[in-house]
Amino acid sequence: MRAAIYHGGGSLSIDEVPAPEAGPGEIVIRTRQCGICGTDLMAWYQDSKAPVVLGHEPVGDVVAAGEGAPFAVGDRVFVHHHVPCLECDLCRRGRDTLCERFRATRIHPGGLAELILVPAENTALDVHRLPDSMSDEMGTLIEPLACILRGQRLAGVGEGSHVVIVGAGSMGLIEAELAPVLGAARVVVIEPNADRRPAAEALGATVLPACDPEAVRSALGGRLADQVIVCTHNHAAMNDALHLAGPASVVQYFAPTPPGEMVPLDLGSIFWREVELQSTYSAGPADIRDALAMLDDGRVRARGIVTHHVPFDEVHEGFRLARTGEALKVVIDF
Repeated sequence: MRAAIYHGGGSLSIDEVPAPEAGPGEIVIRTRQCGICGTDLMAWYQDSKAPVVLGHEPVGDVVAAGEGAPFAVGDRVFVHHHVPCLECDLCRRGRDTLCERFRATRIHPGGLAELILVPAENTALDVHRLPDSMSDEMGTLIEPLACILRGQRLAGVGEGSHVVIVGAGSMGLIEAELAPVLGAARVVVIEPNADRRPAAEALGATVLPACDPEAVRSALGGRLADQVIVCTHNHAAMNDALHLAGPASVVQYFAPTPPGEMVPLDLGSIFWREVELQSTYSAGPADIRDALAMLDDGRVRARGIVTHHVPFDEVHEGFRLARTGEALKVVIDF
């Protein structure tokens, strides 16, 4: 079978690799589609793992099922790449994405391969049959939505929340669509790129070109935000977001910066408001199930998020489109 192998330094090749076989409790899927995630594009994050097969948003058909696996050949499924133990202290506290087992589990060799082996623990805990009514493309958005859902729950987005989202990329747009589903009363999106603003406006958000506290105050009825969700690693925006947060609010950093990269933050500006700074990472099994349900019943439609479909043979072009920003979201078709 073929897989797209990332060699580091931006180098990618499609190579022949051994086809996997399903052992007890395991399944092998033939990939139909796989989304390209922002983390797939972060050289500082991926180069240390190279050579590696990227991709963790796959949808495919089960072509082999080991003894005891709860799926049958022909099932169309979404596969989550990590699963927690559900037994450790972090799991019991609801922080299952920080579980040591979560980070140790993974699909093999990765989502950008014609065939994917799903280990028994992943198969048992976080593989899901897709409803007939759900497209493959929508299935590739389950994991991104689940990550956002987990983050908004962690930040306390709920009934009556006033939410500001900094950045209207693919994840920022899903953030803007999800917040009202969780009960947010008002949503403001900050986006300096004029070409990206209409998509956020179409979701009913108030869209501003810059992190202007007075403009945010006006948009939120004379107050600042309960939750500010920062979907960019731009240093200036990460700091400016602090000035959009109201008393007892949360500023959540959704997009990571490289370890060791220092970001200057005006922490003195938030001290008297007791603002909480927060990060969020990935999604657990409950988040995945809820995200699938939201996409299935139409509470979240994620329309226009995927702007480009690229054949697997042209995966290099898919990564180019994603890296340059020409595409909002790329899905690779097998």
